[in-house]
Amino acid sequence: MRALLKEIEQNGSNRSRKNQMLRQAIKFSLHEGEKSITEFCKHMRLSVPTGTKLVQELIDKKIFLEAGKRDSASGRKPTVFDLNPSIGYVIGVELLLNSIRINILNLRHEVVFEFKNDSFDISKEDEAYRFLAKKIRELVQSSAVPRDKILGIAIAITGRVDSKSGISYTYLQRYSPLTVSLENEWGIPVFIENDTRLMALGERRFGMAKGKSDVIFVNLSQGLGISIISNGLIHGGHSGFAGEFGHIHALENERICVCGKKGCLETVVSGLALEEIYKERYNMSLPYEQILSKMETGDKVLKAILSSMGEQLGNSLGTVVDIFNPEMIVIGGSFTHVAEFMKYSIIKGFSLQGLPQLIADCEVEISSLGGQAVMLGSFSLVTEKVLK
Repeated sequence: MRALLKEIEQNGSNRSRKNQMLRQAIKFSLHEGEKSITEFCKHMRLSVPTGTKLVQELIDKKIFLEAGKRDSASGRKPTVFDLNPSIGYVIGVELLLNSIRINILNLRHEVVFEFKNDSFDISKEDEAYRFLAKKIRELVQSSAVPRDKILGIAIAITGRVDSKSGISYTYLQRYSPLTVSLENEWGIPVFIENDTRLMALGERRFGMAKGKSDVIFVNLSQGLGISIISNGLIHGGHSGFAGEFGHIHALENERICVCGKKGCLETVVSGLALEEIYKERYNMSLPYEQILSKMETGDKVLKAILSSMGEQLGNSLGTVVDIFNPEMIVIGGSFTHVAEFMKYSIIKGFSLQGLPQLIADCEVEISSLGGQAVMLGSFSLVTEKVLK
């Protein structure tokens, strides 16, 4: 794939009609999967002869493969074509406060290699950077994925990120932009983005937000954040920091937020908040994931805590609905497996606070992608960048 892209660039301007068609066909297949020549022609507004010639050229270059016949209600079964999954790969990296996860995905966004470490500590800046730099080199070698087929690496990192400049302001700060430092380490294009925005990008391309124009994605995990999809695009804001929903003032309390302030929504709605509440109730410290697993036993106290948390989240989302008028709110993150239980409380909360007409026009859905949202967002980020 990288060789093809170089060939396209060498054969003329990236704005030429031919180059645009090649890139458009690849992007369409990346996002939509198996398609017939008729569907390629309809999407790209091409004549059938031109579309047939284009697909054949991509087959000759081993970019496309014939994927068989599709069932049809009438007439001849159409032949469908798909990307050759082994011509290119994307590496997705998720860096959270205490964990690191790395996936290598093929061009059908299937995971072909995975690594996870839950003892990672991002606050130890130099140690965390060295571990990341070394681990990617090791995984590329051990995975047997040819280096020249890796299109790029997307880093999903918690905290404040300016994706345009490649700088992480909260963690892993370097003398040069983080993307530049890591590209020098690996010799592969590197892109970074806030983890919540990459989850939203995954949802927009492959999940509940696909085909939607105005969506609020909620990342309810150890912390709390939102990503705003407006007119089909992820809204980053002037500095790239939009979506710090967990740090809006929600109530008067004495709990100190990780940002150093009191009264933040995150102090009552997040994994960290759940750990604090559980400790106050039971005088016992447990990771929030372990606490959430108690839902399987029907823990009544936990259900009450999550109901209260859901209503508080809904109250604050009511304001967001009034401001942005979204058609859908998608609840994702580490709480996804309990979000269906919380859904009623969330809807109750924002129904009480939001304007009735705006609330009536807004659906609330639970992410169908779960933990893979961030990796699918990483896949989308890299492929969009290299095929721009």
